[in-house]
Amino acid sequence: IVSRYGQYTVEGLRNVKLDNQGIDIQGKPGAEARAIFNGEVSAVFQFQGNGLYNILIRHGHYISVYCNLSKPSVTKGDKVKTGASIGKIFSDKRDNDRTVLHFQLRKEKEQMNPEPWLNR
Repeated sequence: IVSRYGQYTVEGLRNVKLDNQGIDIQGKPGAEARAIFNGEVSAVFQFQGNGLYNILIRHGHYISVYCNLSKPSVTKGDKVKTGASIGKIFSDKRDNDRTVLHFQLRKEKEQMNPEPWLNR
């Protein structure tokens, strides 16, 4: 985990606080995002035409959000099982192939810390 959930200060900038609504997980190039629990894919979409995909999966009252995917392997309506691959995480060629998944978790509209949900 390279960035944790919640508010944090920005090093070198006084009085600047940012709020991470999820966590950022760094992997190796070629890494795939995996579903945290059984569910149904609610949406697969691109944000602002940057070529990267976001996937939302509904798990009953919970929604998991996976951002920064270069190639999804699921479509809206697909049923997924815990640990199933849902897509390839983008590797940034301009940044030494840095491969980071941004992951969020919600209980309906309420933001949650997703860290306890991760399978170690």
